[in-house]
Amino acid sequence: MRTAELTDAVIDFGHLAAHVEQTGERVLITEDGQPHSVLLPAAEQAELEYWAQRFLGAPIPLPDAAGERPPGPAQHGPYTRYVHADGERMTFTRGRAVVVELRSAGWLRWLEEQARCGRQGYMDPKQAAAFAEFLARQPPVGEQ
Repeated sequence: MRTAELTDAVIDFGHLAAHVEQTGERVLITEDGQPHSVLLPAAEQAELEYWAQRFLGAPIPLPDAAGERPPGPAQHGPYTRYVHADGERMTFTRGRAVVVELRSAGWLRWLEEQARCGRQGYMDPKQAAAFAEFLARQPPVGEQ
């Protein structure tokens, strides 16, 4: 995973967004050497949110809105950066397509854990039916 210091990233997110879009590789943004946030492909975030919601059974909780309104969209090369109401999350679009997301490192760790649990507990309908059939053939506990 590529890393970049926050002070360098803030100047121009465009080259980092291009790297994420072209390679599919995440970029870790650090502040004084500590993980601060992560740029990741929008499709990867969508997949994590899908699986996390399967585990939680409810929408993903979002951070509270910031006191001040974030500034409007900003151009970073071919990308347009939209800052969310919490002032922390960002979405980068190219043309009219969402391509890269910026999320805090802690929130992304939490989301990955929820997604992991959601994936582990999921069986597609065919697999669930086969497992139910297998269990039905098993003798009751204690009878052997």
